[in-house]
Amino acid sequence: MSCSRFRSLWLRASATALAVAASSTWLGDAAAQVAPVVLPHAAGQQALAVRIDARGITARACPSAAACAPDGGNVLAVPSEVAPLLGGARVAPVTLADGKHLAKVDAPAGGASAADAGRGSWVMLLAAPLAGKGTEPLVLWSGWTGVATGEHGEGRSDAVVVEPLASGSRVLVGQLRDDVTICGRPALVGASEVDPRTMTLLKGASYQNLPAEARRAAGKVAAERHDADAAAPGFRLLRPTAASSAVGKRFAEIADGDPKTAWSEGKAGVGRGEFVSFSSADEVGITGFGLRIKPTEGVEGGAAPRTLFVATPDRLFQVSLPEDAWLKEPASYEVKLPEEIRASCVAVVLDEAYAPRGAQAGGGERGSPSAPEVRVTIAEITARTAFDGQGPAALVGALAGGGERARAAAALLARSGPEAVEAAIAGYDRLDPAGRQLAAGVIDTAPCAVQIPFFTARLASGAAAAARPTSGAAGAARPASGAAGAARPTSGAAGAALGGGRRAAPAEPDPELHHARDRIRRCGRAAAPALAEVVKGGAAAARVAAARELALVAPAEAVPALLDALAGARGATRRELRAALATAARSERAAPVVEEEVQLDRLRARPEDAQLDLLRALGPSLGRVKGGGAAFQALASATGAPFARRYLLQAPAAALARAGEGPAEAYLRASLRKDADAHVRLRAAEVAADVPSLAPDLLAAASDPDVRVREAAIVALSRAASAGAKLPAGAAEALAARLASDPWTFIRGGAALAIGAMPATAAGDRALVGALDDASPEVRRSALDGLGAHRATAHIEAVRDRAEDKEEDVEVRARAILALGAMCDTASVDLWTRLALRAKAPVGERDQRLGSAALAALGAVHPADLPARLKPLLDKDTPHGLRETARAALSATPQCRR
Repeated sequence: MSCSRFRSLWLRASATALAVAASSTWLGDAAAQVAPVVLPHAAGQQALAVRIDARGITARACPSAAACAPDGGNVLAVPSEVAPLLGGARVAPVTLADGKHLAKVDAPAGGASAADAGRGSWVMLLAAPLAGKGTEPLVLWSGWTGVATGEHGEGRSDAVVVEPLASGSRVLVGQLRDDVTICGRPALVGASEVDPRTMTLLKGASYQNLPAEARRAAGKVAAERHDADAAAPGFRLLRPTAASSAVGKRFAEIADGDPKTAWSEGKAGVGRGEFVSFSSADEVGITGFGLRIKPTEGVEGGAAPRTLFVATPDRLFQVSLPEDAWLKEPASYEVKLPEEIRASCVAVVLDEAYAPRGAQAGGGERGSPSAPEVRVTIAEITARTAFDGQGPAALVGALAGGGERARAAAALLARSGPEAVEAAIAGYDRLDPAGRQLAAGVIDTAPCAVQIPFFTARLASGAAAAARPTSGAAGAARPASGAAGAARPTSGAAGAALGGGRRAAPAEPDPELHHARDRIRRCGRAAAPALAEVVKGGAAAARVAAARELALVAPAEAVPALLDALAGARGATRRELRAALATAARSERAAPVVEEEVQLDRLRARPEDAQLDLLRALGPSLGRVKGGGAAFQALASATGAPFARRYLLQAPAAALARAGEGPAEAYLRASLRKDADAHVRLRAAEVAADVPSLAPDLLAAASDPDVRVREAAIVALSRAASAGAKLPAGAAEALAARLASDPWTFIRGGAALAIGAMPATAAGDRALVGALDDASPEVRRSALDGLGAHRATAHIEAVRDRAEDKEEDVEVRARAILALGAMCDTASVDLWTRLALRAKAPVGERDQRLGSAALAALGAVHPADLPARLKPLLDKDTPHGLRETARAALSATPQCRR
């Protein structure tokens, strides 16, 4: 039977339960509501007349029904939002089991139409007082039903149920909760029942939520007594998740594996309809159930079920027990299902019971001498599977291959606690890849303290296996200082100081390694001790992998651990450990630890290399660390400092200088102007770009005897100018001199770029125009870029000459066209149009490059007839890339005023 079929049955049964008894009448329209509804008097109860009209709900109690009318009765208060709904309200008389009566007033939120039935109803339960108990009508309960409150998955709504009995009906008020269902079937929980003896609501009522039609259609199975316990499984598939009631709220004891403990329902009577829901694993087939009814230590008032139901989301079985298990010594019973079932949810629902004499079969009368307290009880329920009798080690072996049986074994292991995890860890290396993947999922269920050592070991072994050799070959050598040409000199000594080298391309990701990283990051700081151990003593690749993870998950713990590890590391390993240290040290969580580490007494206790690594790792944040300046001075003030220390101290000096540390600024200035080693001066020039006060020193360094220093200084000046820094007076002239006379091509090109990044000056633009005759195309390109950036229209003819010179380098011509576009040169529009159209059928790359530049210039100038000019390029026969470039030009924002 499908899940939708079950829901249909439940809704149909609910509709029946909410219907009135044989004598009840629904009044379906406002006109009918004007006529009063009279409930006759019953043995021990007065009559009641109820009317709903414009004034509200009027009720009057009378000694007899013969002369009972609502006139002169009590007008019952209703909430303000309910008053407009009374025109569509209905009154249903209900006869209780002992013949007494009550009225159920129902005001649907959207009226009486079926289309509005899902919007909820406001309900009032109204009754006449008992004989001799006054004349005030009794409002037993009122409120909204069918209106859910709470978050998705935790929603709950009130409900009123009228349950037909053999004689009369029961009326219950309870809740429907998203988190307490019979495997998806709605269930009334926390129910109170109208007590006919007192006409009050009594808490603790039970209710059979399974509809009668569904119960009749359930598969019938009989439990068999087993004097000897069946082979106990090495696992517990069923995990209790919710219960409708439980004595002491101890419903988990129904599946805890302990025969001394039990679940007992906590409702009046024999608990018919009370249930416990369990989570299961739908990968695992269930062939039956083991039951132990009576716990070995007994239960006060305990009783055994006679029949019960086992429900899954789409199946229902009725189980009959052959005897009153409470009268026997504790014994086990086996339930064999007609076929294997698979479900993520299983529920056990009580039905009839072997109740002590005098116990009520219905609602019960709690505390009545004739109705003793009954606690229907189940000590233990166990799912039977094909894996019964197998221990965790055998289940781990079954993971191999990753098939259906393997997935079932994994699901059982994942639900079986610490022993299963230990077995998965112990057997992991003996499994094939598919089995390892399933075993890893089992280990994922363990607490971090258990899984972290395993996954850290997998990270270490996986990183070592994935390691690839790196290439430390130096780049092509640069010519010595002062030599002419386009080649750039190298900085091999500086590379050695930094321990440089190229990294190999990364290998394909290892799924096991990826999974290990994921679990370590989920556990966070709990992984720190295990990762620190690998950083301290693992293989090189493992140390690097562990260092990266440690820096991410526990930066405060990572800083001292990585500083310790750096003491003995060399080459690429040291570089990677230092990168991890940088990640950790710049984290806000590590700030207190970093501050401790830079204190002089602690800093000096470490090797000099580790001290340098800490300052370098802090990067730009060094200036914000209390004590950072003193730590720098301790290293910088030593006399006779070797080259490597001087070189590596330049970046920390710049970070401190930006923070206003005068000694660090002085150190950087001295390095830039006076250090005997060109590599140190070069490094000082590179990092000084972000220190505005050093601009004059950079300008001086632009004339340094060493070409590498000049290049670094000019690049730094260009960066500073691009960032908006104010350069000292005479900067343009000094750079113009470099542009005009430096023997190195890249110095002249760099000078042109720097001038272009500066605000325009007449001297600077003249120097750029002069560079248009430079022998190097690279210099001419940079000069044109600068003239375009300055929009130097005074020199537009010189730029046009370059754009129109067919013998010129194609990239120089393209840069000239772009510069003319920036200058809004409308006189060149026809040239650009011809070049753009020529790119549709290009002779070679020259036509393509010039056409692309021409389109960009046309887009910037945006002449009024641009659509007509570019129309041929929008035809279908135009190459796709060129057509899209033309469309981009048409949609570009004009940069020039007409």
